[in-house]
Amino acid sequence: MENVQILLLATGETDKLRPLTEETPSPMIPVVDRPAMLYTVESLARQNVKNISVSLYHLAGNVEAYFGRGQRWGIEFEYLLQRDALGSAGALKWAQAAGSQTIVVIPGDMLIDFDIEAVVAAHRKNQSIATMLVHLHGSDTASIVCLDDAKNLTVDEGKTWYNTGVYIFEPAVLDHIPDRTPFDIYTQLLPSLMAAGITVRGCEIEGYWNPIATFPDYHEAQRHILNSASGNKSALNGLPALKNPSLEARQISPGIWVGRNHMIHPTVRLTPPVYVGRNCQVGSDVELGPDVVIGSYVVIDDDATISQSTILDHTYVGQLVNIESRFVDKNIVIDSLTSESTEVVDYFLLDRAHTAILDNELLRIWDFVLAFVLILLTLILTVPLGLLVFLTSGHIFKRVSRVGGWATVVHDGDTASLKSCELLHFYTRKENGRYTPLGHWLEKWEGHRLPELWNVLKGDLRLVGVKPLKPEEIKQISEVWQQKRHDHTPGFTGMWYLQTNPQSNLDDILIADAYYIAIRSWREDLKILKQTPSAWRRRSNSWKIIQTKNIEALP
Repeated sequence: MENVQILLLATGETDKLRPLTEETPSPMIPVVDRPAMLYTVESLARQNVKNISVSLYHLAGNVEAYFGRGQRWGIEFEYLLQRDALGSAGALKWAQAAGSQTIVVIPGDMLIDFDIEAVVAAHRKNQSIATMLVHLHGSDTASIVCLDDAKNLTVDEGKTWYNTGVYIFEPAVLDHIPDRTPFDIYTQLLPSLMAAGITVRGCEIEGYWNPIATFPDYHEAQRHILNSASGNKSALNGLPALKNPSLEARQISPGIWVGRNHMIHPTVRLTPPVYVGRNCQVGSDVELGPDVVIGSYVVIDDDATISQSTILDHTYVGQLVNIESRFVDKNIVIDSLTSESTEVVDYFLLDRAHTAILDNELLRIWDFVLAFVLILLTLILTVPLGLLVFLTSGHIFKRVSRVGGWATVVHDGDTASLKSCELLHFYTRKENGRYTPLGHWLEKWEGHRLPELWNVLKGDLRLVGVKPLKPEEIKQISEVWQQKRHDHTPGFTGMWYLQTNPQSNLDDILIADAYYIAIRSWREDLKILKQTPSAWRRRSNSWKIIQTKNIEALP
């Protein structure tokens, strides 16, 4: 669009959604675990908008730190930092559009889906200098305006519409706004224009709009996004679905999304729509849904029940806690209907989730970095080995099937399944089970397992964890204490590696894994890593050839 300036109001001056907005500016309030303003930015980016001016005031650094210069979305942001609260019209005056540019003012703390090119074209066709975007639907707190048959704003009786808070102005409007003075568009600028004989026109939008001004609005906005993303039109209450709802999670079942690095017990029961953010831990026999949004870094303890509610980032929900129609932020509980808030002082019920429990992402980064370093250090060994294996057998690698960790969660009667992966090994045995020329030597010194470090990079394994078992070994696990190993990711090494030998039976391995689970911590993982080289020498010295053609030696 030519000669158009987009002004996003991210000043956070309003009192909406208190107490959440005391430490978080309203444009950064998470809506399905993403800042509210991000939905508008992505919508504008999809419509080929390349430049956006952003007015900042309250907690301005939060907005700028998240969005940066806008390269991620192909947009260039210009931040306009205000020293004082100036209101919506005062922010418009502060922005001072250049030359003859048409100005589109959009609040950054609401959810709106509209064709910006179409409304600008309608504004220019009407040769108006002031246009407000209106909608047939709105919340109880939204401003109601009257438009006559020609869609002109009037104080007389006419058809009623909801004011979306989006305006299109020509630069001449700026002459009606005082300098450096708090001034509001709806309550002050528009009446001033009408008093000066200037017509203010209304332009209807057909897409979805939600001001997110109250907690009922907030809950409905999240519910609408989830049902739009799942295609459940019957749950949209006759409103249009969002055109491109974006969720930063994987849909594991219709209406159920789960973020990365989660630990969800297989007995969890999910009723869609449900969204669980990244790095969350959900205990056994928890019930989630319907209409539930769980933020990131959230811990939900065993037997908790959550419905029609939002749990915000870094919150701990205790055992047997029942949450219904609430917003929960650490130990603050807000009624989603009345907006009344309560502080819970019993940290066994609600609290800030401690980082010691939520270290999954940091551990994943640690595993990735250390595995990458080990791969580089062992290249001097693995490259010649791979070449020798190829020259003596005609193959380099073999993929072996291993199982460990839950792949899905239980919901609506489905059964949980275990995650399977293909570990990368050097080729040591032929199809008939006989060794290749180097196979016996590689298995004795466990050199065939070195390519497993690539599985650590992929996330199939951790550096330290329980033993990755064969599918036939998994079938032998029946005791409850043995099945707890499935809650943990298999590892390249572990207590099983230190305390057992290649010829140890499955019971010994399961006992070692159970002990590891009981004492597991990052300090214990470091100890295991340090002891792994000496365990490797011991295992190699005790290795015995099993003279069986059709059985693969345990790695």
